[in-house]
Amino acid sequence: MRLIALAAAFLVWVSAAHAQEPLHQALDAYALYQTDISVMLDADIPDSAAMDAALDRAARHDPQRLTHGWLAYGALTLAQSPAWVNGLRSRVRAAGRPAVLRQLRRDWTYARRRPPGADEATQIVLRAFAADNARMNALAVRFEGLGDVGNTAAWTRRRADREAALHALGTRTLAPELLSRLRPMPLSAAPLTDPSAFGGTRFWDALANRNSPTPPDFPWRVIATRTASLDRMFTLAALMVVDATQSETARVTAGLTDEPVRQCLAMQQLQLRQCASVTSTPNEDAYCIARHGYAGPSACMALAEAP
Repeated sequence: MRLIALAAAFLVWVSAAHAQEPLHQALDAYALYQTDISVMLDADIPDSAAMDAALDRAARHDPQRLTHGWLAYGALTLAQSPAWVNGLRSRVRAAGRPAVLRQLRRDWTYARRRPPGADEATQIVLRAFAADNARMNALAVRFEGLGDVGNTAAWTRRRADREAALHALGTRTLAPELLSRLRPMPLSAAPLTDPSAFGGTRFWDALANRNSPTPPDFPWRVIATRTASLDRMFTLAALMVVDATQSETARVTAGLTDEPVRQCLAMQQLQLRQCASVTSTPNEDAYCIARHGYAGPSACMALAEAP
């Protein structure tokens, strides 16, 4: 009995420690966005009420929290690269943890530039985000191609109700059964060999139990204007690998900040609300959702491009 009690106490301690991990906490906003996409990829949109629900779902994500989550997902995905994680650990052994931390505090490029293995890590994260963007763009295409949706005469939601709904971000949480798969530690997943693993090209589809093909595996390159974003992801991942995310709070906060991406997402959300405020049919709503709910945010969060 004593051993069982000790084991239970250890599991509680581990769960509490993981719950305090700031990258895990930040990730939830991006996970909520991707799980909404999974729902909408398969949802029936037979009438105006369903279109209203789809519009609410597209508009309800806070741009700042979504940006934090996007950066956290990239960092946690980078931390699944064996070559880079082992390369960073070799730097810690060679130079010492304090010296590595000093570099991580003052140089955003250090984690990508100095430890060996960064090429492997970069390809893992670029493939992950390319797959995520493909899902978003596929959903945009789906809404663009919906055609006539139900009876236009039944499109009756009052403007005041619509305005309130589109501005009600609220607070949502992920289902408990999903959280265990959204709390990876360094090298706890294998996206290189398993596309359904955390950071893999099928991760969000697998999380939602969706059948989907595995995206083709070919090299990507980082979009030039997103290099700073990638460096932030690498720095956050490095802080996690050296067990410093909870002590280096200022650097983590700065690393989870990407003002160009946040502004881009905020603009898309504003344009979605403005677009929906002047529509007169569900089909016009579908256009707003396609353009500003998914295609626009996909461009905001794009990290990879074909060489």
